[in-house]
Parts: sequence; structure tokens; C-alpha cells
Amino acid sequence: MIEAGGLFYDRYSTAEGQEWLMRIGPLEARPILIVPPLLEEMNRTRAFLANLMRLLAGSGFGCWLPDLPGTGESERALEGCGWHEWRQAVTDASRFVADQALQRPIIASVRGGALLDGTAGDAPIWRFAPVEGSSLARDLVRASMLKPEELKSARVELAGYRLTDTLFAALHEATPVEAERLRTVRLASDRAEADLKVEGPALWRRSEPANSPGLAKLLAADIARWSDQCGAS
Repeated sequence: MIEAGGLFYDRYSTAEGQEWLMRIGPLEARPILIVPPLLEEMNRTRAFLANLMRLLAGSGFGCWLPDLPGTGESERALEGCGWHEWRQAVTDASRFVADQALQRPIIASVRGGALLDGTAGDAPIWRFAPVEGSSLARDLVRASMLKPEELKSARVELAGYRLTDTLFAALHEATPVEAERLRTVRLASDRAEADLKVEGPALWRRSEPANSPGLAKLLAADIARWSDQCGAS
């Protein structure tokens, strides 16, 4: 484990190696595993997620944010990673957190993270602004301004990310799964159904990374309330 400025970094084992986990909050606190947005949406929201984690830590939680293979500080190249490895990584990160905190974590997924959160067994799942994989795939293609025939390459660069055709196809087909203990929160501007809608900006749409302390406070308060209601232990 590495500590830097109140941030703790651990390595969890998955697939073909180890990946990083960032923790904010005490090791023995009630754990929350945050499954982040995917690709560029993660970059745009990372500061916001760190703010959310600090607020939750102040409410008695230990928050863990994993890097998926080929993302963040991963030593693997993204073009060598598959969708099944991302799914397995969430499972492995959840197990690592449970072993460290001595209790199973709540899963809190954001945007495309909701496409992967169902791999953590029957854990309680809290989702913010979940999205279909097909929507993310369209956004990648639109941002890249590629022609349809250019997508048939075994490896294609989309919005600066080199994805295999199999990873892109799996993303396109992915949908959030149902869960027994599930809460969905969306922005008020989102017309899709939700258990709660909150006011705030769609940070993943910003051209540059941004933060929203007000939105983070609303979400942290909702997670804290729901954790007491969903039977998390």
C-alpha cells in the first residue's frame, strides 16, 4: 500500500496482472467500490469522483476506485484488453475490497460503469446516470468522425483510444443488468426513469475535466441514506 496526501493506493490481482485501486477513507470503514465511467468520460469526471469519495469518507465510508485493465495507471495497453477482462476486473476488485475491509462493499457505478457492476454478485448497487453501451459507442464514433468502413479494422482509434473490434462490439451490445438491491439516480434533465432525480451538470459532456461540489453533496447524501436502507453490511 502507498499513501500520499490522504490518498491510499493498493494493487488488486486480475486477469494477466495487477491493477491500481485508490482509496479515500479508513480501511475498516463501510466500503464502497466505485465503478467509474469508461474511457474519456472517466477522465472528465475523475476530480468529481474524488470529491464524492472525500464526502463519503467524511460520513464514515471507505471508498475505493479501481483502474480497469488498460486504463488509468494500468501497465497494460488498452488495445490488448477485452470486455471480459473489464468485467472480471470489477469482480476481482470487489473481492479485494471485501478482503481488506472485512465486509462486502456496496457497488456505486457511474455512467458506463453500470455496464460492468453486475459482475460483483448480489451486492447492493447504486447507479448514477447509467447508460446503454450503444450510446457510448455512438459517442465514440461521432467524436472520431470515422466512416463506417473504417470501423471494420481489427483495431481502431476512437476519440484517442485504440480499441479492438471485439471490445468495441461488446461495448455496443452491453446493457445494465437488473439487481435485487438497486437504486438509480439521474440528473433532472434525463428523461429516463429513476428512483431519484437531482439537479446538476452532465460533467461527462464537458470538453474539459470539471467538478460540481453541489452535485457531489447530493449524491453522497443519497448514497449514505440508501446504504442504511438496502441492508448493506
